[in-house]
Amino acid sequence: MPLTGLRAHREIAERLISELRRRPSHAYLFSGPKGVGKALVASAMAHALLCERASGGDFCCTPERCPAREAPAPAAGGRRRAAAEDPPRCECCAACVQIASGVHPDFTRIGRAANRTDVLIEQVRALIAELALKPVRSAVRVAIIDDAETLNIPAQNALLKTLEEPPGHAIIFMITSAERALLDTVRSRMRPVRFGALLTADLDAILAARGVRDPDRRAAAARRACGSAARAIAMAESEEPAMNQLIEALARARTFDFAAAQQIAQEFFRSREEAAENFELIARLLEEVVCCKLLGAESGAYSKAIAELAAASPLDALLACLEGAVKACGAVDAMANPRLQAEQYWLSAAQAMRGE
Repeated sequence: MPLTGLRAHREIAERLISELRRRPSHAYLFSGPKGVGKALVASAMAHALLCERASGGDFCCTPERCPAREAPAPAAGGRRRAAAEDPPRCECCAACVQIASGVHPDFTRIGRAANRTDVLIEQVRALIAELALKPVRSAVRVAIIDDAETLNIPAQNALLKTLEEPPGHAIIFMITSAERALLDTVRSRMRPVRFGALLTADLDAILAARGVRDPDRRAAAARRACGSAARAIAMAESEEPAMNQLIEALARARTFDFAAAQQIAQEFFRSREEAAENFELIARLLEEVVCCKLLGAESGAYSKAIAELAAASPLDALLACLEGAVKACGAVDAMANPRLQAEQYWLSAAQAMRGE
């Protein structure tokens, strides 16, 4: 069954599919930490609703990576390749392939563009217009709104009427990592579905499935990812993970002056999203350092860099740096300037490491 492709939240997905069969809500609010699979489950729901071969839990497409059919490239001279050289055809129905390709006429997905800080009201208005139309080839229209926490107030108000008086043929899945960023009136008109952080074992399995062979690299990424599959994958697959450079920076923090603090702030804390992720990563790294200092590194559970930092740093300094990272992460989430927070953090870390 394709839902076996989900490494976590399978119970949530199965419960939702059962609900969609019986009496679906017009709108669902998927909330939880970043990178834990909310969008993956939302995509699975779209496949379950629109699949033309086996609707419900037995839809024909694997939700996390549906291979879209591609026409074979012509050989030199314009001649088509031989049939034996053609890539294998996708076994999914046409609807599932179209959903994965983003071209299904009854499926719409919007989110924050890469170079934008919010979901634009123009995107919301276009979505509302599409939802008002009758389905073309399915019984329902399905919409996914990703990055919902970046919807500004006008965009949320524009969406509110659709949530209050929804078309009978439309189902909306809204995805957010900051539920409180949405208006109370918007949240109250949606069926809440909350997702928790992933277990370390689930993260390890996800990394293994993606071809990360080194068990130590998988274990380290799974421990430090704070339950986020996206963060674990980024750490494990990066040639030079940011965590290595941040550990090195913590080891040199006692020597930092304003110029050094400014340089690292510009390198690793340029945007709000990057700053929040790296402050959270620093906090997780320092948790490991504190555990290593208190419990010892004889078990080999910690990397050499973690063990060296634990041995060279006073416990009270490590705890002060850990507390500072947590506070800085909260400040960035509350819209504080990320670079300024980073500069202040590294200057404070330098003072703590020097015992000042």
